[in-house]
Amino acid sequence: MKSLIAIALGLVMQIATAQEFKVQPESSKLSVTGTSTLHDWECVVETFKGSISATIKNNKIVSIESFNFQFQVDDLKSGKSAMDKKTYEALREKKNPTITYKGTAVVINDHSATFSGTMIIGGTKREFKTKVKISYTNGKIMLSGEKDFKLTDFNIEPPTAVFGTIKTGDEVVIHYNIQLKN
Repeated sequence: MKSLIAIALGLVMQIATAQEFKVQPESSKLSVTGTSTLHDWECVVETFKGSISATIKNNKIVSIESFNFQFQVDDLKSGKSAMDKKTYEALREKKNPTITYKGTAVVINDHSATFSGTMIIGGTKREFKTKVKISYTNGKIMLSGEKDFKLTDFNIEPPTAVFGTIKTGDEVVIHYNIQLKN
């Protein structure tokens, strides 16, 4: 009887402990959109990494203890090499090749959450907070949403082209639909 109780307690403890979930890039999408004096644009992030440490109880996310997402600046692709080159220069890719978002806190409210953390772009750190739609099904966590911010908040001068006649807008939007699996 004692061993049966010990096994039952062990199972309960396993169910309520934090688990590591990793980004599934083939099932995820991350992009950045913005405007310019010529046209609206989109850069898709071809490869990115990330993980979440979450506690799942009764098939529901009850807490997220930590998160970390990152991608290489040169994985931003617009489909136009000249635009990509200007983007990499503006983001200071040679000195700061990685964009990261590392968590400090997550508040979960049913199927939404507020992620707070530190975003580093072009070597500049800023506190970053974003609302996220969140779900857990069949061992997978899904995160989706979008967040707008200004490039100048990260000390980034919006790129220009053709001797300054084409100007990128200061505001950009990150769009994400990310699947993570343990």
